[in-house]
Amino acid sequence: MKILLPTDFSKLSKVAIHYAAEIAKKLNAELVLLHVVFIDAPPRAQAALKTRQILDAMVDNSMQDFIHLTNEIKQDYGEKINISYKIIKSYPVEEVIETFAQHNDIDLIIMGTKGASGLKRVLMGSNAAAVIGNSNIPVIAVPEHARFKHVKHIVYASDLLALNKEMETLIQFARLFDSFIHILNIVSPNSKKKIERIKIKNELINKYNYPKISIHISINDDVEEAIDEYIAEVKADMLAMFNHKPTFFERLFGKSVTREMAFHSWIPLLAIKKNKNIK
Repeated sequence: MKILLPTDFSKLSKVAIHYAAEIAKKLNAELVLLHVVFIDAPPRAQAALKTRQILDAMVDNSMQDFIHLTNEIKQDYGEKINISYKIIKSYPVEEVIETFAQHNDIDLIIMGTKGASGLKRVLMGSNAAAVIGNSNIPVIAVPEHARFKHVKHIVYASDLLALNKEMETLIQFARLFDSFIHILNIVSPNSKKKIERIKIKNELINKYNYPKISIHISINDDVEEAIDEYIAEVKADMLAMFNHKPTFFERLFGKSVTREMAFHSWIPLLAIKKNKNIK
């Protein structure tokens, strides 16, 4: 398994680095660090020359940062951890990450949801949502205060429309940690649709031979509130959502809940594009 970790070397990005390193160590996975360097400069010849010089200097600085960072990770997690790094001069960031991931057999992307200010604000913040929206590879967005302990409980917010296909993918991830999957369906108070929870649950357990599944129905017109309440109730370690256009929640509430939750939740968000598998 190969895990890609985009980083901007900020203190806040180290939260995602430690989270990724813990997962890489637990799963015996290869950890690939990526830093994207760019300057938004005018295309005049003189400016272009100066831009190249600045970019070269930024690359040199990033190389030193990576040497220090990889040594720090090996000191914390052991010399045997399989870790490498790459610096790319390009833009936009989310497309660089997606292209690199596709061409390097990356199975999972892990990144922070908030970064530093100024020139160091390259990959965090709004770019986390952009990566989630752009990536064909599963992304774990790690909030700034999150710490990896375990992944015992995963809350999977679902509209139930593509449940079988999505569960097939999610169970692959859950098996890595022997996690309990709590399927959460949020319905409008005006909805009259009846959902046979027990029947659906038993069918999923039998089909995938995975007993750690439950289904909860929340009646609420505020999706984020319903998700937060249920996360707290089951003491979830991770929130999982499938990012396809348009989702049931987007049709109902007019926005991308998956990308909103990348910033709203206090636990990591596993965002998976529809019909994509985790190897």
